Amino acid sequence: MAFSTPTLSDLIRTAENGISSAFYGVVSVLRKGVLKVLARVFAGLVHLLFMLLRLMWRNVFVASADVESLKNFGTDFGIPNKPDACAGGYAIIKASSASVEIEQGVVLVSDSGIEFEVVADTVLTGGEDGTPVKVLALESGDEGNLPAGIVLSFRDGVPEDVDEIVSVGDEGLNGGVKIEVEVDGAVEYWGETVEEYRGRLLDRRRNQPCGGSDTDYKSWAERFSQVSRCVVEQCYPTAGAVRCVLCHFDNTDSVTVSSDAVQEVSDYIKSDDRRPITADVSVVSCKNKALNLAIKVYPDNENIHASVRTALRNALRSYSPGDTVRADALTVKLLESSVAEKIAVTSVLGQQAVVLDRADAEMPVVGEIAWSEYSV
Repeated sequence: MAFSTPTLSDLIRTAENGISSAFYGVVSVLRKGVLKVLARVFAGLVHLLFMLLRLMWRNVFVASADVESLKNFGTDFGIPNKPDACAGGYAIIKASSASVEIEQGVVLVSDSGIEFEVVADTVLTGGEDGTPVKVLALESGDEGNLPAGIVLSFRDGVPEDVDEIVSVGDEGLNGGVKIEVEVDGAVEYWGETVEEYRGRLLDRRRNQPCGGSDTDYKSWAERFSQVSRCVVEQCYPTAGAVRCVLCHFDNTDSVTVSSDAVQEVSDYIKSDDRRPITADVSVVSCKNKALNLAIKVYPDNENIHASVRTALRNALRSYSPGDTVRADALTVKLLESSVAEKIAVTSVLGQQAVVLDRADAEMPVVGEIAWSEYSV
């Protein structure tokens, strides 16, 4: 049986008809009369009650609850929302001689003005390769997510015997996220959207903890801000083993997770009070598999290209290591989620299909795109 909340107009009409029938035996009232005024007053009171009941009913279910009730569900399940996070990683600093120390608190800055702080005293070893120094953005948000090779500089002057040019390490700086959410009229900053949090709570409601099921590993891993998705592979690479492949989705095409975050998640999952005693659990980051594509679109312009690229990035993030990425399947997904009138993916890495290497935990990301106009 379907339920619907009556509108105020429906309630006014029902009240007018009921009062008129009770007093006069007919279902009509004068356009100007006391009964009409009374009917509006009664209808208004009942409408408020209906709205309250509707709110209470919606908040009984995770799928329809508002933000405040979601947080209550999270408290009951022991699954809080992810907090906002600062981007972090390693910067490569070169010194003209060994034993030069970079002190904690030294600030590096990018060309875009994002500041990163050295989190611990580090002794530079010298040499051409430089020394990786752990840094963390001073403010949360995805603006601090930078790819490898980006040049940083010292904000407060170059320390003695240190090169002026500093570059981001091979893993890049990532993990930064900051999403504005309104809770009880106040603004909070989360590390996930409300719908992503709702999805995690729904997974918990639909899949009760079983001490080692796929959803248990997903729930354990996806509690961390730097993990957007965990792909659980049972009995891989051997019987009795479980591999958790971590992915992180931000404003860049890269989906890898930093080694520090992998270690943190691994320690949490493999702790004695979580990991099933018979399971051989490994936690790894996925590896980017850049896919160069040939795409025909109509109309062929920059706005359409941007829309298709965004839709393509979202589509590729649904794959898992070992899956096959097919050109025709991508075409269908892009038709559904982009604004292009006509579109066709004609090749992926020069082929019609590409298999993602499972052993290397490959995840597809957007590579070079050769655009051409779709003939209408």
